[in-house]
Amino acid sequence: MRRYRPIAEAVALLAVTFPLAVGLHLPTLWLVVPFAWVTFTKRSYVTYGLTLRRPGSVGFHVAVSIAVFVPYMIGHYALAHWWQGAGFRLRVPVHFGESVIEQALVIALPEEFFFRGYLQTQLDRVWQRPYTILGTPCGVGLPVAAAVFAACHVPYGGVGRLVVFFPGLLYGWLRARTDTIAVPALYHAASNLLMQIMLASLTP
Repeated sequence: MRRYRPIAEAVALLAVTFPLAVGLHLPTLWLVVPFAWVTFTKRSYVTYGLTLRRPGSVGFHVAVSIAVFVPYMIGHYALAHWWQGAGFRLRVPVHFGESVIEQALVIALPEEFFFRGYLQTQLDRVWQRPYTILGTPCGVGLPVAAAVFAACHVPYGGVGRLVVFFPGLLYGWLRARTDTIAVPALYHAASNLLMQIMLASLTP
């Protein structure tokens, strides 16, 4: 049983954080609670992704962005056009500047610290990272953390929100690849902002 203590700890912290963050509408608690616990237990912040030692090269991020965001934009428009007959006219949502700050600091960073920085790390401590995906060591903790991430989004929009499991896999892989939560937080915020632009740009 001692082997599974990191998972038991993570489940307990999730049981505390989830109702507070959702019930009080304070997504920043996804960062505050695990950060306080890591500090209290005197653990290394670097272990939980609070570092910028390996952010990845410019070429790496260009390649990932093209591979992820271009198909997403094409797919989003194609589905809306086929399903609703929607057209596309590029528009930036009102108050987009405020959304950038909110998505980066209030939504993406806290969620990435909890689910990729803390939870995925705890799971990896037990299950290790025996597999290699695109040159990156990964373990069962990656999809499990993505699944928990998706489940925690259900209160915000019903079972349809489980679709965030798939970007959760990307964020988990980026965390494993770079050893920092800054990178998945950046992609998380960019994904949400791009979705806002796409929704604002679709026309009847």
